[in-house]
Amino acid sequence: MPKPPDRPATPPLIEVRIGDLHVIIQRLPVPLLTLLTTLTGSLGASLWLSR
Repeated sequence: MPKPPDRPATPPLIEVRIGDLHVIIQRLPVPLLTLLTTLTGSLGASLWLSR
């Protein structure tokens, strides 16, 4: 059975190199962004409405 062709390598979304630290994010972490957006909106609304 022939091997299917490999998908072309996609470049990383974010690549950070600082000294010995090397961080690569291959794809967008949607659940994490959703959580952070929700928390930020809730905190902003509570601060805005508490004035």
